[in-house]
Amino acid sequence: MKSLILILISVAALTLTGCQEQRKLVPAPETIFDDHGLHVITSFHNDRTRTISVLYGNDDALAHAGKERNAHTPGAAAPGEVFKLVTWDLKENPLWFGSDINGGLQSVETVVVSAGESGPVVDYTFENPVQKNGKSAVSSDAERISFIFAQRASVFP
Repeated sequence: MKSLILILISVAALTLTGCQEQRKLVPAPETIFDDHGLHVITSFHNDRTRTISVLYGNDDALAHAGKERNAHTPGAAAPGEVFKLVTWDLKENPLWFGSDINGGLQSVETVVVSAGESGPVVDYTFENPVQKNGKSAVSSDAERISFIFAQRASVFP
């Protein structure tokens, strides 16, 4: 009799555990950014604004960001350089207590350097897919371009 009860309890336990669906973690579509083959130059976060940013660039941009220099200014830019500064909101990581992960895509800033008649021409575009209320602390395109050019490449082992 005891063995019959143990068998019934075991069958019931196996039945209940077999009915649970496995949860698969899938990133939300608003957090994904397709870098189109660009390289990661550097990344940084801002605790005050609760954002994380990654600076991407093509081969020319990566080469210039990695060179020893005082500053990478728009006047010293080489035609063909492409920089993309992508910024996400930070949100709490549901799988790891006390850590943050990227949330929704906040903005994409693109700097493209092309050849002009009198020297390099720097084009700056700002995309804000969410259209949040509030203004950036830095509103000038020239200041944003200088900020992006001032970033140094991270050294990876």
